[in-house]
Amino acid sequence: MPIDYQRGSEWRKWDLHFHTPSSYDYGDKSTANKDIIKTLKENNISVVAITDHHKIDIKRIGQLRELAGDDLTILPGIELRSDLGGSESVHFIGIFPEDSNLEIIWTRLQAQLLKDNSEMDNYRIYCDFKEMARIIRNDLKGIVSIHAGAKTNSLENITNALSHKQAQKEDLLENIDIFEIGRLEDQQDYRDNVFPNINQNKPLIICSDNHDIKQYSMKANCWIKADTTFRGLKANYARAGR
Repeated sequence: MPIDYQRGSEWRKWDLHFHTPSSYDYGDKSTANKDIIKTLKENNISVVAITDHHKIDIKRIGQLRELAGDDLTILPGIELRSDLGGSESVHFIGIFPEDSNLEIIWTRLQAQLLKDNSEMDNYRIYCDFKEMARIIRNDLKGIVSIHAGAKTNSLENITNALSHKQAQKEDLLENIDIFEIGRLEDQQDYRDNVFPNINQNKPLIICSDNHDIKQYSMKANCWIKADTTFRGLKANYARAGR
């Protein structure tokens, strides 16, 4: 459950891209939920988004929340492979409110993923970015973050060399709430080149993208000044976008 801080918004460490053994490519499938929570607490993470590949594991999220108690807010999410980017497809993430009905969300998302992949082969699953982003943001009241900068499976895989590709990228930006960069140096490029072109600012974050809790680390801490809730996150990036 979200934590009710009486002192208002404070700077806390968030991790908005984190995997569990429910992801098909997780390092150690025998990892226990209690070890995941223990490590996150030891690293002073206040909010974590569970973003497994192509899946919302409702049972596991419930178990993690029970173990976390009031010390850690767990937001439900999902990482998706899009139809963009050619040989290295662009990945993006949906994050949802902590009080969401996960049965409804997962049923809706699964229908989109199953459209062209009835067997749910993890190596073949993909979705239409614009349509799925619309569903996440408008229908399911979530937010969308996208891989950007030097991160793998990044938006940068859509080349700017062709004018129609540049136009396509600019069009897609309207469906994105947060950019997840792979290194601190990417910040300046987005502030100098990307944001002026789209005439707006968007939050830039760094996450662990952890696939093995035994090797948990952050390239840089993601400090967010907000209440430890989905509403707090949205209020924070709304301020960042002004």
